[in-house]
Amino acid sequence: MDSCPQWHEAGIDAETARELQSLAHLHKGARGRVIAVESAGVGGLSLGDDAGSTIARRLLEVGFVPGERIEVVEEIRPGGDPIAVRIGSSIFALRRREAHAVLVELESAEPFEALEGP
Repeated sequence: MDSCPQWHEAGIDAETARELQSLAHLHKGARGRVIAVESAGVGGLSLGDDAGSTIARRLLEVGFVPGERIEVVEEIRPGGDPIAVRIGSSIFALRRREAHAVLVELESAEPFEALEGP
């Protein structure tokens, strides 16, 4: 049984899938690129409301778009919820429940471009 059929629907092969994570599973210092924002969330977690206003749509509107670099900059303790996430030059606080909608391809530990000085 396949654990992530959404990845196949998105055209993601098995090699790439090993490097993909839901943003909700990442911890402080993790970096990567947004691959997709799923309205049902990774793993089928429901993320909408009765009015049809989905968390996924709101995340896309504020910049969580495929290809954008992302970094987890802080986790609130205890429990690690919410997390502070840098996307582009902005920092957002997201609940882990909301972060489930974002699929991230992990990167190596190279410096984040927005942090480089003159």
